[in-house]
Amino acid sequence: MSARALTVRRRQLGRGLLHLVLIVLAVFFLIPVVVMIVTALQAAGQGGGGLSIVPHSLTFDNFRAVWEETGLPRLLVNSVIVTVSSTLLVLFFSSLAAFGLVQHAFVGASVVLLVLLAGIMLPPAAIIVPLYAEIHDFGLLNNYLGLIGPYTALGLSVGILFFRNAFSAIPRDIVRAAKVDGASPWAIYVRIFLPLSLPAIATVAILQVLFSWNEFLIALLVMTKENRETAQLAYITYAGLYSASFEKQFAVLALLTIPVLLVFLVFQRQFVRGLTSGAIKG
Repeated sequence: MSARALTVRRRQLGRGLLHLVLIVLAVFFLIPVVVMIVTALQAAGQGGGGLSIVPHSLTFDNFRAVWEETGLPRLLVNSVIVTVSSTLLVLFFSSLAAFGLVQHAFVGASVVLLVLLAGIMLPPAAIIVPLYAEIHDFGLLNNYLGLIGPYTALGLSVGILFFRNAFSAIPRDIVRAAKVDGASPWAIYVRIFLPLSLPAIATVAILQVLFSWNEFLIALLVMTKENRETAQLAYITYAGLYSASFEKQFAVLALLTIPVLLVFLVFQRQFVRGLTSGAIKG
């Protein structure tokens, strides 16, 4: 066997092993999803009320029950308002901040960038006490702004990171030509930087939607009135002190997964491009 044929065979073997590992990992990560769906479709009380990967019986009664008992339509509206608002604000402010850092160099810009990006390492649980105190002092309990503000602030660091890297990849010649034609900084931002950064926009939007939609702790503390609760809080309706209805809990989680899944399916191509191109360029 020639050296070239041996090299080709080694590459094929390596690729096959890589695919095998990826398949095993995919199955491993899909197991919780299968458990969630099977348990949600299981009649209440089946299988001892615990988790199951093999259905004893299939029914949609749990989905109908949680839809009516938790007032889920109202909670979904609250979640949509908070999620859409925080996502739009993150896209606007993080893209503007990144535009300023890339387009207008100034002394200490790198320090400012590091300070802004430090928020990525800051978990919400670490600041929950002072955050709640601030929300309370501003009178924003049971107010959409009590969630929109913190969600926007916590999402800015990731947004600035992706937009800065995407904006840095835009050729400077395009910007110079626009300036020669008399374009203002705002026109350059709107007509050049944003259209050429659609993958970054999609990536930041999806990440912010995932965070805002799935966030639980801040929403639990801030939204104490039933008409202001977000959809994630429907889960605790079936979490008792001494018992829990796993079937209905997982039915809630399955319903809350659908909107996020649809968002990802619509923007998945731009999301992958944003992660693999603009996200890694300096």
